[in-house]
Amino acid sequence: MARFSSWQRPLIASALVLGLGSAVQAQTSAPLQPRGDGPRLTEAQRQKVFPETRTLAVQDHRARIAILQQGERCISAATSGDGLRTCMRQERDAMQNQRQQHRDALRQVFQRNGIAVPDWSKRQGGRGVGPAGAPEGWGQPGGALPLR
Repeated sequence: MARFSSWQRPLIASALVLGLGSAVQAQTSAPLQPRGDGPRLTEAQRQKVFPETRTLAVQDHRARIAILQQGERCISAATSGDGLRTCMRQERDAMQNQRQQHRDALRQVFQRNGIAVPDWSKRQGGRGVGPAGAPEGWGQPGGALPLR
């Protein structure tokens, strides 16, 4: 198990509290409007694909956990900044690959069930889009960071 210094513990605890609070809020609040202009699933379609999409979601979570664990092992073994950068790049690439595989699997489920496939390329937000009021370049590599 990882050991954390005294200054890391409060940060980790805060992150967990914020993350768990968001998860609870997401489960208890009214459903959000679907993103994009793609087709909406009817209740019957949602029920039809639910078992497969749930299975895919579990598989996706397990794959992402494995990527994070591999990334942690790599980062722990890194001996230089270049090694750390390589680990981070490999983890990012693996996550992007996993995301694409998950989308492809969902696409196959929709097609098998005769449901129009959503257009995931029209995502909202994306890289470089920060919270409301964020300075220009927030979230960009080398961009402005909110300092207080």
